[in-house]
Amino acid sequence: MSKKAKKSQMAENQEATNQTSEDNQMEVPNQSAEETTPATIVEASEAEIFESHTEVKQAVVTETESPVVASEAEAVEQPAPAKKERVSKRPYISLVEEHLELGDLDKKELLALIMERFPTISKNGASTFLTDALNPRYSHWKDRVVSKTIDGKLIFADKIEPLPEELETQVETTQPEQPSA
Repeated sequence: MSKKAKKSQMAENQEATNQTSEDNQMEVPNQSAEETTPATIVEASEAEIFESHTEVKQAVVTETESPVVASEAEAVEQPAPAKKERVSKRPYISLVEEHLELGDLDKKELLALIMERFPTISKNGASTFLTDALNPRYSHWKDRVVSKTIDGKLIFADKIEPLPEELETQVETTQPEQPSA
């Protein structure tokens, strides 16, 4: 085919397309914007359910035995499922807090107690929790400082009892000997 023949054929095809679109427009002159929605989009108020779809839906309901919403009215009547309570990842917090109030255990003993009472808890997670408790930046108790006593026991800083005056004076007067240079 020559270039002229191709051009004339394309022009004829274009004219035929234009003619059919004009015919379609003349058939429906007062068509509004709502009515020109594509065939794939269906308005919620205009939903049509064909017989084949309803049969499939009924089959699904009987097979799965779970509540399937068939209409909007049924959806309103069904109560919302009860919210599941959030399970704490650190159920040992209250136990640790009790022992920090007393100041009777060190980190190893606290960790052993946690693992004894809560065997499903990760040992590394509990150990990190106890280490983080000593750092105010990462501590669970932001309003209270956790510190170590001289003998290594963990205790809240506000629960540390001051030294008796007799021991306090001994500590001040006893200074380590420094080697002479």
